[in-house]
Amino acid sequence: MEIHCAMTLGEKLKKARINKNFTQEYLAEVLNISQKTYSNFENGKTKPDFSQVEDIAKALEVSVLDFLSSDGLSFNYDNVQGGNNGFIYQSQLPEKLIEQYEQRLKDKDTEIAFLKQLLDKK
Repeated sequence: MEIHCAMTLGEKLKKARINKNFTQEYLAEVLNISQKTYSNFENGKTKPDFSQVEDIAKALEVSVLDFLSSDGLSFNYDNVQGGNNGFIYQSQLPEKLIEQYEQRLKDKDTEIAFLKQLLDKK
């Protein structure tokens, strides 16, 4: 028997917000979105896009990866006599989010190269 205890993105957002003692209203204002929109993120009714996740992580001073990893604590009870019982930590990012993150990194590298060229011309 295996029990998976994975926190949803909304649960992670709420936990991080509460840890900072921020209200939904305050965080929504910082993010320039409505409180209802932010509430929908926490309640899992809608999901923020990648740039919004980055903005939320920055506002809450946490890593983007904290929100994007699909934390799963998998408790394995197959061997009730002992031995391999315990938990296995699983962390995987959805492929699309990895691609978006990698693209943003490439875009940043391109922008840095361009700015360096401008500086070299002076």
